[in-house]
Amino acid sequence: MVESTVRRRRKLNENSPTSNNLKRQEIQPKRLWLKFILTVAVTFITVCAYGYYTSPIKAVEIVGIVQIPMEGPFALNDKLSKGKRLPLPSPESIAEGGDGKLYTGLADGRVVCIHPSNDGEIGAGKVENITTGVIEGAVNTSDAWGHGRPLGVRLRNQSLYVIDAIYGFYVIDLPTKSLKILIEPDDVTPPMKFPDDFDITADGRTVYITDVSPKFAMPQLTYIGYEGTCTSRLIKYDMLTQKLDVVKDGLCFGNGVQLIDDESMVIVPETTRYRVNWIDTKTGEIKHVLHLPVMPDNIRKNNRGTYWIAGKTQLTWLFEFVAKYPVFRQTVAGLFSPDILMTIAEDKHGMLFEVNSAGEVIQTLHDPEGQLTHGLSQGTELSDGRIALGTFNGNFLSFSNTEWSL
Repeated sequence: MVESTVRRRRKLNENSPTSNNLKRQEIQPKRLWLKFILTVAVTFITVCAYGYYTSPIKAVEIVGIVQIPMEGPFALNDKLSKGKRLPLPSPESIAEGGDGKLYTGLADGRVVCIHPSNDGEIGAGKVENITTGVIEGAVNTSDAWGHGRPLGVRLRNQSLYVIDAIYGFYVIDLPTKSLKILIEPDDVTPPMKFPDDFDITADGRTVYITDVSPKFAMPQLTYIGYEGTCTSRLIKYDMLTQKLDVVKDGLCFGNGVQLIDDESMVIVPETTRYRVNWIDTKTGEIKHVLHLPVMPDNIRKNNRGTYWIAGKTQLTWLFEFVAKYPVFRQTVAGLFSPDILMTIAEDKHGMLFEVNSAGEVIQTLHDPEGQLTHGLSQGTELSDGRIALGTFNGNFLSFSNTEWSL
């Protein structure tokens, strides 16, 4: 009797309005959280799908990258961390004249001469404009850019040769400052979208040029890395006949160019594959490959007959991860601008590698915290024993101390 009464009361309590309200109050927050989670998930999937299908790139899996430990000739140091800076907008490539004058191209398109100071210090004097940065009426790779972007400079007597990512290949007669375009972007088939660097044979007749991409111009350079395709070309130009030939295609972001002493091979980095190739100038065959712990950029010979290879952006677990998943890179490239993508990939650690003609690493100079360098693009050893350090996206030209040597 008593138990029956208790059960009836319990049942009445469970069915009471108050009990039902309590249950609804408990269930409602759970439903709201579920609804919120579903909304976030649907929104995320929608945004990702939009990024993927509207992306300007068609990403592929990136293979062939080798992880290089920081040991042996790559061992960490701070030999590249101390020196001076000269404020300039992104001087990528530097050439020294016999009179201590330095020549470089800037992000605003100008080519400038940096005079020595009155007491003879290289790189410490006035900065003189050689060009305005705009070549009126010239064929260009990007109308939106509005001016040139000199990426490689080399000096031959009184002629300064320049490879410009916007205007192609031209020469400046220094005494008169007159400019002559030698190769326009559409002189090549398919047209060059991103001419990057060059070297000239000792007889002055043959020029080797890298074209990073026939698809993306320099303002979209991060798309090239995120896409992961290998469409770069090494092009040979005969200065006498004006004939153009492709020596090697299928390179993965082919960047700097440097002939070895006997000119039997040309050294060309594949920036997005963290490696440098020694390419036979006659056959286009890759004879040697050097893997590096950072993305290599320009290469320049020094007075000792060895070569400096500049690099930045270490190979990290994150890069190795996204390299395997093109869907991720294609989606991200569809959601963010090239400038943001560049910022995501930036790394302070700059390195300069000294190598010989056979591709053996002699030493590595490090700037681990970016105290002196930023976006290191080229090392040019100067006649005073210092190294001028170029940058693709920094706001200064750096000069190392002389304590870097072994």
